[in-house]
Amino acid sequence: MKRWSRRGRITLPERVTALQEAVAAGGKRLPADLAQTVQVVVDRAGERRQLSVEHTVVALAGATGSGKSTLFNRVAGMEVSVVGVRRPTTSDPLAVVWGTQGVIPLLDWLAVPPRHRVARESVLDSGEGDDLDGLVLLDLPDHDSTQKEHRDTVDRLVEMVDLFVWILDPQKYADAALHERYLRPLASHQGVTVIVLNQIDRLTRADVVECVTDLRGLLDKDGLDEVPVVALSAATGDGVEVLVDLIRTAVTKRRAVDERIEADIRMTAEMVATAVGAGSPGSVGDGERRQLASAVASASGADVVAEAAGRSYLQRARVATGWPITRWLGRFRRDPLSRLGVRVRSSALVPSGGGPGAGSGVGSGGPGGSGGSGAGSGSGSGSAGAGGSGGSSARISLPAPTPVQRSRSDAAVREYADAAAGSLPPSWRDSVRSVAASAGTRLPDELDRRVAGTDFGIASRPGWWRLLNVLQWLALLTAAAGVLWLLALAGTSFLRFDVAEPSVGGLPVPTVLLAGGLVLGVLLGLLGLVAARRGGRRQEARVRRQLHDLIDALASDVVVQPIDAELAKYRAFSTALERARS
Repeated sequence: MKRWSRRGRITLPERVTALQEAVAAGGKRLPADLAQTVQVVVDRAGERRQLSVEHTVVALAGATGSGKSTLFNRVAGMEVSVVGVRRPTTSDPLAVVWGTQGVIPLLDWLAVPPRHRVARESVLDSGEGDDLDGLVLLDLPDHDSTQKEHRDTVDRLVEMVDLFVWILDPQKYADAALHERYLRPLASHQGVTVIVLNQIDRLTRADVVECVTDLRGLLDKDGLDEVPVVALSAATGDGVEVLVDLIRTAVTKRRAVDERIEADIRMTAEMVATAVGAGSPGSVGDGERRQLASAVASASGADVVAEAAGRSYLQRARVATGWPITRWLGRFRRDPLSRLGVRVRSSALVPSGGGPGAGSGVGSGGPGGSGGSGAGSGSGSGSAGAGGSGGSSARISLPAPTPVQRSRSDAAVREYADAAAGSLPPSWRDSVRSVAASAGTRLPDELDRRVAGTDFGIASRPGWWRLLNVLQWLALLTAAAGVLWLLALAGTSFLRFDVAEPSVGGLPVPTVLLAGGLVLGVLLGLLGLVAARRGGRRQEARVRRQLHDLIDALASDVVVQPIDAELAKYRAFSTALERARS
């Protein structure tokens, strides 16, 4: 993973902010206890920086019999117990302070009782110690005490002090509990940790070298390979100045506070990274998005609806432009869209079950109308259907998906989500799948809502329908005129009236009218059929295109964008976490 260069090193406030941003982006995908731990660390960092940064808190911690208190007095340069501040048998720490200005809130935050605070510049002080100005030296209870309160105090202050000094003795330096509970977790805090091997006055020089070498090996195994090891004797003072020099350097540089907080933030960020795991999103592009939209369209029955829309156009066109004497038969055929359960709604719908043509879905008009049909789910009339006024608009609603269709749609969404999730960590992969499952649940209703809100032009009536309808009626009237004329001639002949019979080109006019009207009606019907089939194909293609465009947009809005948003949150989480860890 990317590491930030020294030149591009971020500041401590930026690091804290990065950790907060990572946790915010992680949200419920992070374990609740981990998020709480992060918040505690962030809050503690903010509290410490608001207190005196001119003071460096150094804690001496050790086991019973390690000589910790003796070393504390040696570093303090004064016999604290001699002046009546005997170390009480309580769980409270003891503090010696060099430079008391502004230190009270800090000591209160550390929960050091006032009676356990000693000012180094008091009349009890026999030394100078100006170079340690700003030092707050804490003597902690024994970490292996049989008193739980003592151990709790050590655990609490270990999380709060700026510099750790762990006092070990030749007998207990290899104690497994010490290394596992306290030292090993400090691997990320090496810059603010010092290890002291005390009581070297009880060892030969060779034994000291052997103990230090063995201790160094144990620390290396704990990940503390950069931590300094100081061998000294608190009783004789041998080597104590080396420890004091290390403390003096930390106090003078005044970097221990920030280094401690920075180490806390980095360690916490590593905890988050370890808990979440590594991974990266998958690669999905236009091809995968098209496959998703195609699968959703197929599962929704969009192509079936488009084909039915084409057949519906053909049926309605034949009813509108067919021979008036036989076109009424079309009223008994259910509209193809209606057979699918698709409802076509226009601005002129009549109540279900009312009006002429109810139940058939089609109606026929007169010579001045379209003879239009109302493709629908049970109501249709010349005024309400597709052959109504040219200004009406229609909305269709897809039939409810079958279990098989819903299963196919859900499978397509899951496949896209899995491809997008790639090798994301489990919690984030589950989150992407949860978003996809929610999207899959929303798809049918959202698709129906959008389809219902789209005008597909199904109820529109082309102008040629009206023209052909008028011509059909003219042809029928012409043939009817011929029939009536011939009947009149037959009647006059029966009554022996002598009526002149006009002719055209040697053919009786009544016969010409009858034959011409019939032939014209047939030709107009054939012409209308050809045009209707062509128009049906165009409507099928148009509805299919509109449905697919609508489904493309729907898949993007309901599936792709929410998943992309989830992946964006992961990238923000990963980037912020890496900045906090760097």
